[in-house]
Amino acid sequence: MATSLVATKIRYYSPMAFPAARPYFWWILAAALLAPCRGLPQTAPPEPFDDIARRAESLLDSKPREAMALYKQALALRPQWAEGWFYLGGASYRLEQYAEARGAFQRSIELNAGNGPAWAFLGLCEYELKNFDHALSNIERGEKLGLGSNAGFETAVRQRAALLLIRASLFDKAMAQLQPLTRVREQPPAVIEAAGLCALGTPGTPSELTPARRKVVMLAGRAQWAATGQRVAEAEPLYRELLGSYPNEPGVHYAHGLFLMESDKSAALDEFQHELRSNPRHWPSLLASAFLQTSSGDPRAAISSIQRAAKYAPEGYRWLCNAELGRAYLALNETAAAIPLFELAAKQEPQSAQTHFYLEQAFRRSGRKAEAAREHAEFVRIKAEQDPLSTPSEVAK
Repeated sequence: MATSLVATKIRYYSPMAFPAARPYFWWILAAALLAPCRGLPQTAPPEPFDDIARRAESLLDSKPREAMALYKQALALRPQWAEGWFYLGGASYRLEQYAEARGAFQRSIELNAGNGPAWAFLGLCEYELKNFDHALSNIERGEKLGLGSNAGFETAVRQRAALLLIRASLFDKAMAQLQPLTRVREQPPAVIEAAGLCALGTPGTPSELTPARRKVVMLAGRAQWAATGQRVAEAEPLYRELLGSYPNEPGVHYAHGLFLMESDKSAALDEFQHELRSNPRHWPSLLASAFLQTSSGDPRAAISSIQRAAKYAPEGYRWLCNAELGRAYLALNETAAAIPLFELAAKQEPQSAQTHFYLEQAFRRSGRKAEAAREHAEFVRIKAEQDPLSTPSEVAK
């Protein structure tokens, strides 16, 4: 597996950048569409439309520019043809005409809002046009509807979504985007690179990496990918290599600490503290330390760690600071102080099962049985929707 990428600009995120997606990509994607167009006229279209549509389809993979011109002719004859707009968008995207592609995908969605790949492609266009918030929301909509059966396309979409989340320092959500791809052990370097950025807690984009830093990111990504795929025997030597080769690189001890959290909490805490000695503003290490400090019976130290983390953590993690602070107060039996913190965290991040779990515990300790039952029901609902590993492993006492 490659441990570095060439310094020249690579189109990491285009579906065409992934070998699995190249051969007859557009034909494969046509078969992958989950939601057929409904409500269209059932009468046979005019003969000229049939001829033009057939010619456009035959050229879509090999000559996208000619196909694009033909699709425009066909759509002039039949403007309600949702699939035609979709393939016009695909041809335009391939030719890097992102604004035109966006317009075509938008029109396709107006005619068939259940087309998940169209939503995902719209998100990819928005990314290229630097409309990052719209890009992520459109990709997430596409994922909910379904991306189809083409593995290369799903890889491209999820990797792009992960980079959008990394850009916002939402590393756990970025890894959640990549995690479904672990069913395929070997992934393109772009996916491994994104996993490495998550493992190191490093915001930014791949284009900002120096060649030396990219080597660190790629090795961390390989280790993280093996760990995420539950291949511990493969992950352990990779983490040893990471520590041995780059002991002073930012994020390396944090990455190893995350790997150790399930097997050796004390060693994990030591790694987070090691990271903080050379990188005192590394808020992911501060929050991870706080979690372990509370779990190990030192909630006062956790409160100090959380207060430091709150100075540096991005807005998207304010809820976690509040939840961890509430957890520390709950461990100190200061329930009255914990409850409003959990309530604020639940308001900031309603889909956090952990927060509702701890809020339930706080209400029960306070004798507020109705509120506790409500939070328990919310916890069960969210847990059923999410991966069981995302739920808390310990009950606050």
